[in-house]
Amino acid sequence: MEDELNKLIICKKCHTLHKKIKLHHGTKARCQLCDTVLYRHHKNLIDTTLALSLVSLISLVVAFSFSILTININGIYQSLDMTSIFITIFEHKQYLVGIMLLFLIFIFPTFIFIAIVILLILMKLKRSGYLVKRLLILIAKLLPWSMIDIFFISILVAMVKLFDFAQLELGIGFGAFCVILILNLFILKRISFSDIWERYDYIYGVKNAKR
Repeated sequence: MEDELNKLIICKKCHTLHKKIKLHHGTKARCQLCDTVLYRHHKNLIDTTLALSLVSLISLVVAFSFSILTININGIYQSLDMTSIFITIFEHKQYLVGIMLLFLIFIFPTFIFIAIVILLILMKLKRSGYLVKRLLILIAKLLPWSMIDIFFISILVAMVKLFDFAQLELGIGFGAFCVILILNLFILKRISFSDIWERYDYIYGVKNAKR
């Protein structure tokens, strides 16, 4: 029964059920009803995703270590970085907001990228199938709670409002956030986790899943 279910895939947009077919390199399967991409054939799925995840993790560290924005109002400079943001929030006794922000834009995203790197390395080594499966399930549950993109958009909105009466200088952290968003979109949109699940089944198989 499980083998038969593994041959089917549901469209994320219209929830139409399709039977999987074998694809050639560089091709993709689309939904017959809404034309949404169901899955693709990636020749170097693990290596590509691992490289992008490592760059994303490094960029996240850079984004939180360097200045995002420098504001100049009549010769008064104020540097904006993640540390100063959290300090300001806690100084105003907004503890709940600060804790939620810490988890949503730092702890969860960092853990997701680290988990992706670990599971892909294990898949390359063909080791610890049970741990890989647990990490895939955990990542799927945490992904909706990673809100770096929303935080970055809020920074852009604030910048637009400041353009009229302040001079803005972009910092290294701003560029790092841009890299994270671009890679995050590529990893989560172009490389589907269903493809990684397919590779998981291919590498470990049902019999080896608990090793």
